[in-house]
Amino acid sequence: MITPKNATQPDEWQKINPQLSISNSQTGCVDIATAGALSDGFDASQLSERFWDEGYFLIEDVLPTDALATLRGGIETLVRHDLPSAMIYLYDEAWQIFMRLRPLLSHFLGDRLALLPHFWAWHVDPREDGRGWPPHRDYQGESALGDDMVISLSLWVPLSVATPQNGCMYVLPRSFERCYARNVTKPKDVNLQDVRALPASPGAVMGWRQDLYHWGGRASKHATEPRISLSLEFQNAAFDPLAEQLLELDRPPEFLQRLELIASQFEKYKHMQSIAPETVKWAKAVLEQCAIVRGFDPQ
Repeated sequence: MITPKNATQPDEWQKINPQLSISNSQTGCVDIATAGALSDGFDASQLSERFWDEGYFLIEDVLPTDALATLRGGIETLVRHDLPSAMIYLYDEAWQIFMRLRPLLSHFLGDRLALLPHFWAWHVDPREDGRGWPPHRDYQGESALGDDMVISLSLWVPLSVATPQNGCMYVLPRSFERCYARNVTKPKDVNLQDVRALPASPGAVMGWRQDLYHWGGRASKHATEPRISLSLEFQNAAFDPLAEQLLELDRPPEFLQRLELIASQFEKYKHMQSIAPETVKWAKAVLEQCAIVRGFDPQ
């Protein structure tokens, strides 16, 4: 694993994945024109109808598979170097993928949308008893007002084919949960026949309101490939911030801020999946090094 001190050097990460780029957002590293914003590929009215009924949507074939394959290769290289898959967010291309989806995000969140500092990347390996995150809701508070205004939204993008065999996403549709006597608070509250598996292939994007009950499956040892995917969270910036720090989708963080954001995710999400203690320790050391680079005393 790269040392915490070396982790603060963009060149070290560029050596690991030379096919990917790391630019400074202040120099215009990524913009909508460069990313190629999604202009069509989804039926807004049909999408909204399902979203408000079931709490999620799944759109196929709207993202470029060549760009997704490059990101998949980047994560696989990180994993081979014993580095967490979430480090993929150091590279511009991970942010570009979500920038392409601005029209879709604006459809639900309006033009004043903000990026929440909550994100992750998965490499669910069947050979290592891999599994996705356990049943949960991304946000415990109010995620929407009535049936026409979304406060916060999660997007999930598969970089490999996601199937029940390698741990695809599962949801409890809100149309079913609304019929329950009380809201689901734990897995045993769910009627198993109400669970819906959502297999998806590269090119697709999945989104859900943040109060949707969902989880990632456990991979079978017989699966032929890992489930590799990305996720980011967004909010309608017209509402009070749901995090201390909101980000701009159109201006991804500069390198050191990206590194700080990524390193802070491990402590936050260690209860959601098995993260080696040495990885959490490494992430804390990286944060300390970032503080030193910025001229602060981490003590």
